[in-house]
Amino acid sequence: MFQKEIATNRFTLVIVSIFAAIVWVMHEFIAQDEESHNLFSLTLIGGFLLCALAVYLMAELNNRFALLRISSRMLSSSLVMLCAATSMLHHLSPSHLMLICAVASYFPMFASYQRPYATTRIFLEFLFVGLASYLFPQVLYLIPFYWIVQAMLRAMTFRSWVASLLGIITPYWFLVTYAYITNDLQLFTDHFNDIITVEMPSYSMLSLKQIMVGAFSLVFFLLGSWDFYQKKHFDKTRIRCNYYAVSLLGAVSFVWLLLQPQYFNLIIPFCLVHTSMLGGHFIALSYGKVQNIITIILTVLVTVLSFM
Repeated sequence: MFQKEIATNRFTLVIVSIFAAIVWVMHEFIAQDEESHNLFSLTLIGGFLLCALAVYLMAELNNRFALLRISSRMLSSSLVMLCAATSMLHHLSPSHLMLICAVASYFPMFASYQRPYATTRIFLEFLFVGLASYLFPQVLYLIPFYWIVQAMLRAMTFRSWVASLLGIITPYWFLVTYAYITNDLQLFTDHFNDIITVEMPSYSMLSLKQIMVGAFSLVFFLLGSWDFYQKKHFDKTRIRCNYYAVSLLGAVSFVWLLLQPQYFNLIIPFCLVHTSMLGGHFIALSYGKVQNIITIILTVLVTVLSFM
């Protein structure tokens, strides 16, 4: 079966990585402004390397916490294909910090499972959230849901809650220090005005490519979520709790994207991370004729999106 072959083949990640590199180069060559073609631009190389770092972290996350019952690289391979299809990630931007922080936060989160004194781990988890909010303050909206996740993982205590607050505010000490040194405290207050300012959704700002990437990611996420909840009894309790956390934060990320589409480029990295985890779980562990056909369709669609 096509699905089982790509899920268990050790060369799948290598092949999709080569494909992604080709897509990166191709998009640079078909840029509208021919004078902008520069395969050695720092933004192009930086974007590729940071996406590669996110993929590596996803592979390590799977290895460390055994998120799949079989030997498979589908979580990281799915993230590679989604990054290739998301052309706004091809050049260095704040979106890459969102992508890396979203993946990195899962290491201390999963490690805190059933650890009532996992204050260090929870501090690190929320430190990544704080770092992401440093460039995009609206990330702070996710904090209550991260607290809910910690309760789901049975690691939420008063001490861990305090550790989470310390993790969130740690990056802001640098902002406060800089604002104090430059005698520009308005820099600090302006940073948080974006949080209390409510903006109406503006879908007119989205391009056709953004709409298609968002729709594909949502369908892939919902498909992976539905399949996981149908067959969750095959996973161990710890793995089920991990995927409960992923499905909750993923659902919140997509709702966030629908409510604030004008920030598509900054929100979509969170969606891609959760989609790759649940979508990869579906492709790696759900076999059958229908699933095989769905996998083929998904592969064709993400390939078409990558070349658009």
